[in-house]
Amino acid sequence: MKSTGSYALLLPFLFFLVMGVTACGSGSGGSTAGSGGGGGNGGGGGAVGQATIINVSGGQTTTGVNIGVATPASSPTPNAESLGTGNTASNTGATISQGTTATVLLFGPGLNGNMQVTISGPGDITVTNIQSITATDKTPGVSFTAAVAANAALGARTVLLRDLKDDITSFTGGFEVQ
Repeated sequence: MKSTGSYALLLPFLFFLVMGVTACGSGSGGSTAGSGGGGGNGGGGGAVGQATIINVSGGQTTTGVNIGVATPASSPTPNAESLGTGNTASNTGATISQGTTATVLLFGPGLNGNMQVTISGPGDITVTNIQSITATDKTPGVSFTAAVAANAALGARTVLLRDLKDDITSFTGGFEVQ
């Protein structure tokens, strides 16, 4: 299979598939930086062909395809490990009811109040008051206020945190609106 520039379009998708989507309530870290693909047939600027989906898991190899994942820029690499509301957090996540406001806590290496916080879904949760915190065991973390709309969509959400070096960590599916 000949490698073309169209594989560069798959890099962000594959990165989040391999690094960012894990079992419910778990965290993972990574980087948004990546390497671009080379132009096919010695030229550039032409139409991009149809993407080819390639499924790989950690430790697998591919042939005829060059998949690159950038090394995280931050040290320590951000990794959301525990999430909770109020004054407790666990590695299983937390629930919040429609029409309520709660303080959300996330702990893990590399987390701090300078991170951009995003909650997946239709935009019916407002995030404010992002602050650095530290757990009793000295694990760094971030807290923020989450205001959930009265008509917010029900179900699990993913909390995404991006640091100043564009490294991203997610707590996948561990924040549930009920």
